[in-house]
Amino acid sequence: MSDDLKFHLRAAQEKRLAALDEYEKKRNSVVGDLAIKAVEQAIEVLAASEGKHFHTTPRSAHSNRIRWIKEKFPALSKDLDELWGAYGALGYEGLNGERAEKAISAMERVFDEIERAAKVRLK
Repeated sequence: MSDDLKFHLRAAQEKRLAALDEYEKKRNSVVGDLAIKAVEQAIEVLAASEGKHFHTTPRSAHSNRIRWIKEKFPALSKDLDELWGAYGALGYEGLNGERAEKAISAMERVFDEIERAAKVRLK
């Protein structure tokens, strides 16, 4: 396993646990932020396992990463859109526990699919 893959794997795991912890503590304003960051690191794990490295071009990393994962797994598009919607809504309103729950559920579905594809344990 490359150092790059190890870094993204650890970051994805840590950010996922942080999102779950903040959700349990009902700190909803940060749940969306941590969930999307966890998913982006999980996407980087899959990308690194295929020799791709989106993070090396920070200005375009987000859009390239999201475009790539949606092309690779079209079924995840709804979950990715849910995460980005929750990121904005929770970051500004922060009081919506139902929206935070949807973000956590979407994050977990994305993690499940990436675990299967990358053959790596993210959880």
